[in-house]
Amino acid sequence: MNRLKLTLIILLATIFGFTVISDNKAQASSVPANYSFDYHKAQVGAVPYKAKSVSHSAYLWDYRHTKKLHNLKNYPNSNWYVFYAKVKNYTGKRAVYYYVGASSNLKVKGWVWSGYLTRLLAKSPASFTSESAFINYVQTDRSQRLTRAILKLFPNSQLKLDLSKAAATSINAKPTLAPNYTNYIYLNDLKPAGSTQVGDDSMWYLSKTAGKPISPRINYIETILNANGYTPSKRESMKNYNIGIASWDGAQDSPKSYFTSPYPSYQLDDSQNNGTLLYLATAK
Repeated sequence: MNRLKLTLIILLATIFGFTVISDNKAQASSVPANYSFDYHKAQVGAVPYKAKSVSHSAYLWDYRHTKKLHNLKNYPNSNWYVFYAKVKNYTGKRAVYYYVGASSNLKVKGWVWSGYLTRLLAKSPASFTSESAFINYVQTDRSQRLTRAILKLFPNSQLKLDLSKAAATSINAKPTLAPNYTNYIYLNDLKPAGSTQVGDDSMWYLSKTAGKPISPRINYIETILNANGYTPSKRESMKNYNIGIASWDGAQDSPKSYFTSPYPSYQLDDSQNNGTLLYLATAK
């Protein structure tokens, strides 16, 4: 390797290394030394976060930071609830750490550096003006994993923004703002065979299990659909039906711009939404 290339590589490494160190110091210095968060005092309890990367190692530690307990990358399907946060000083470096539990199994818990996590946020369909932007959001955003799984149950029905907006702005679980549709099927109201309890319907079930692993919940919803005559062959044949979905599934529903700090706040973290609303309808 010639001297010019070697010098350039060293220079770049120094610049980027300095940037990372500076960012970490700026992050720490921007937080009061007495900053803390306790979910018992929060408006919505523990705050939902997600891993910034599900493929890189990021460890959960014991309180003294002497023992690695878990690795975030081993739980790619889990979100993380922040129960406590505080400024800690390990090996002379001051930083904010979170005490978290995995949404898939709250026995998986420990202290993790705050920089590995970011708030779990979800958008309402009502915030979109473009069908393509909404569909891209549903196809790619982590908060929409449940939505993607539900759509697979109706492989030939088309996701529509206006119908999804009707779901998001519904009153008493009935869509009111989609005049271009008819033949509504209120999937929210469907119950298991023989059940008459309101709390057993699909809407309440998905709300009660918000943030939990997707597969068992989808299996339960598919059982409800089958029991109500929406068998796999029936669902596959529903090509003339469009589908509207508004799902937050345990995420916060405030926009990212609402939050002035990356850390949990008693004042700002106030809008966790467990809802998932589903409608099928044909175009008029």
